[in-house]
Amino acid sequence: MSTQLLPDGAALAPVDVGQIFELLPDAWLILDERRCVVTANDAYLRLMSCDLDALRGRFVHDINQFSSKEPRDEWRHWLDAVLLRLVPGQFELSQPLRYDIAPNGQLEAHYWRVRAAILQDGPHGRLYGLHVQDVTDNVEASARDQRERAKLRSQARLRQVLVEEANQQLRTQQERFQQALAFASVGAWELDTGAGTFVCTDQFKALLGLPPFATLTEARLFEESIDIEHRARVREALAHAAAGEAAVEVDFRVTWPNRRRRWILLRAGRGAAASEEESAGTSIVGLALDITTRKESELEHRAIADAEKKARQQSEEATRAMDHFVTTISHELRSPLGAIMSWATLLQRSVDAPHTARAGTVIERNARQLAHMVDDLLDSGAIATGKLSIEPVPVDLAALAGNVAEDMRMSFEDKGLKLVTDELESCVVMADENRMRQVIWNLLTNAAKFCAEGGVTVAVRAVGEQAEVSVSDTGCGIAPEALDRIFERFHQEGRSARASGLGLGLWLVRNIVTLHGGSIHAESEGRDRGATFRVRLPLYRR
Repeated sequence: MSTQLLPDGAALAPVDVGQIFELLPDAWLILDERRCVVTANDAYLRLMSCDLDALRGRFVHDINQFSSKEPRDEWRHWLDAVLLRLVPGQFELSQPLRYDIAPNGQLEAHYWRVRAAILQDGPHGRLYGLHVQDVTDNVEASARDQRERAKLRSQARLRQVLVEEANQQLRTQQERFQQALAFASVGAWELDTGAGTFVCTDQFKALLGLPPFATLTEARLFEESIDIEHRARVREALAHAAAGEAAVEVDFRVTWPNRRRRWILLRAGRGAAASEEESAGTSIVGLALDITTRKESELEHRAIADAEKKARQQSEEATRAMDHFVTTISHELRSPLGAIMSWATLLQRSVDAPHTARAGTVIERNARQLAHMVDDLLDSGAIATGKLSIEPVPVDLAALAGNVAEDMRMSFEDKGLKLVTDELESCVVMADENRMRQVIWNLLTNAAKFCAEGGVTVAVRAVGEQAEVSVSDTGCGIAPEALDRIFERFHQEGRSARASGLGLGLWLVRNIVTLHGGSIHAESEGRDRGATFRVRLPLYRR
């Protein structure tokens, strides 16, 4: 504490030196002549994340021991040397010194500049003041600047080397290109893939339908000259040539400005000046020639061969289909015809009433089966020739499905099958009633064929804006890989002794449903897991 006087003799308020020391914004550490800590201001304590009691009286080199040995030794050497040669009235400033701290328990690298001075030198001993500044940001910025300058110097030298190498490569390639120009009867060219520009002969431009003064670029070649369907192949060929894998050959068609079309054969390879140390694809050189006559002849022969191959395949398929059809229809017609003939003979020989009634029933059933086969064949022919027509009227699918089911219920019961029709929701659609009756009848007949026990369920419900007719059975099921084939003409999946027919039922169903603007698909969890067929038609809105 000290008191000062004003010029007129008045006294100022006492000055508290200690308070001023604590308020200094810079960090200060005070040492005695034994280099032990006397005090430190608040700025120093905040900077080092410590309290004064932990520092006071301790040897300066024993505090803040977080750094490795090398930085601590450097700090010790500098401070000891400075304190020995300091004289009153002078100070010394250090270079940036590395000294790590741990403010939050985690070690951090920091750089410091320390100003040392003698604050008191008298009979009561000497006091040293250490003004501590954190210059980490400045040091790191300086290091970044040095690295950037070194990087720029390296890049400048690299660019110079690359330019020298490119110039040498260009001179060598130009010599090779001059050799290609000697082929006056064909087009010679060189493509700089980096710049996308061509150096070429007038003959090469003429092959593309361009005048001698035209400027040719890679973009113009692909966007204007080469026909669009050939561009991908030519790009791929040039990419292989640029990679230096091997010489490539590709043909393509061009359309001249006068709309004439020509075929060009292009031979290309990587520029001869390139070496293994150089990057691939800097340039591509090659030749081009007109192969229009040869290509047109080749395409003509290929078209003839393809047509002949297709005709043979169609003939073989038609022959196989006809053989299959004849075999199938012969077998299927023979069964009801044989039954009719046998029972007709029995009817002629017997006058017994029960036998006569049974014979009539069998003859009627087999005649109906023959009529159904004939109808399927006629419908098949009409569909194949596009002559099958429909006359749509409002039809309630639930009522129609119920009627068909009742007509067929006795035949199901004769086979020991249960026919369930509990879920018939009224759904009106625009459809040909006879054709939709045929669809439901065929689906039920198909379900009965492949169902030895259990039953068949018919349901009609509205699904969104569509009406759905579903026929589910507990029969032998359908293999997943066969689901797409069961709607093919004459196809019978999993045919067995109980599965008779011409293989036209599901094919007819699909075509009739399609004519109504609807869809059909089959579902099955696999063999012996049953199957479900779903037909969907647009609902009729009055």
